[in-house]
Amino acid sequence: MPRFVIVMLAFVAGWVDAGSFVGLDHVMAAHITGNLVILAGAIATGLQDTDLLKIAILPIFFVAVMLMTVVHDRFIARHDDPARHIRGLLVIESVLIAGTGILGVMTTLNGWTLDFWLALLVVTPVTFGMALQNTLHRLYPIVGPATTVMTGNITQFFIDRTRHLAGRTSRSLINDMPKNNTLLPILIFAFGIGCVLGAVTTMKLGNGSFLVPAILVMASAPFARKPPEK
Repeated sequence: MPRFVIVMLAFVAGWVDAGSFVGLDHVMAAHITGNLVILAGAIATGLQDTDLLKIAILPIFFVAVMLMTVVHDRFIARHDDPARHIRGLLVIESVLIAGTGILGVMTTLNGWTLDFWLALLVVTPVTFGMALQNTLHRLYPIVGPATTVMTGNITQFFIDRTRHLAGRTSRSLINDMPKNNTLLPILIFAFGIGCVLGAVTTMKLGNGSFLVPAILVMASAPFARKPPEK
């Protein structure tokens, strides 16, 4: 995969996330976990009508990933050419993002008020596009590091730089992570519950609430052992 394509995807994701956050009631079309955090904060401080879009965007993203996977498996992946598959997915993503752009122009030119339903209509195509970009990285690791969320990339960068300064080699171990399909939904649910409880507890008790996760991590540490060899 040419490097400039990966850079472009990262640029697009950043643009989309910032644009949707500023223009569409603080939702993030590319960073779905960011919406969970913002929603959790809204729950802690009291939900408003403007928070409805943050709730609606979650199932839209989930459904979009499922639909994009079906489209890929049934239509795009029929040809034995991964590069062609990727190109096809990027074309679809481009069309979806353009859909939001067109709707945005129509809204501005007609002076329409961006209420919940209109905002939902405008944000849905680009959310599908970002769901597709997230899906693309999972289906084709050859595309490279994730372009929709930078935290993992930043972490790996500083791991590599630290080891380089120490005269050691470094490589990403992301592909060595165990694959467990039954674990993923549990992790997603746990993350969501953690967001809500963390936001509410901090709202009620202040920053002392950070002692709770600190204690949980410390209590878990002794159990973090290498599994026995099979």
